Amino acid sequence: PRGGSRRAGRPMTGFRLQPYTNQHGDSGVTAWAIAGNTLSVEFAHGAVYVYTADVLGASVFEALCRSARAGRGLATAISRDVGARYAIRFDDRAQWARGMAEAAAGDAASPR
Repeated sequence: PRGGSRRAGRPMTGFRLQPYTNQHGDSGVTAWAIAGNTLSVEFAHGAVYVYTADVLGASVFEALCRSARAGRGLATAISRDVGARYAIRFDDRAQWARGMAEAAAGDAASPR
């Protein structure tokens, strides 16, 4: 897929977050989405943070993606290994969806 790798995850469609399965039952993460080298994470307080392989480095990014898919350890990994190294923060899911759509439209319009 354009802009992504199979290891990072499948591209998201329609800019939708999927529920975090929360295997331990006490996570602050409620939903996530992977699109290429971008991981979006919604927290219980409603904000959505976008993390990228460019900002975090491939190994940390891949570890976050594995945790998201497994539904286990994502909030801990973000707290322990990432901190405030996010690419962008959105106040809520609706703002995130608009921002992602605008970014996709900008990417489609940019020269190759």
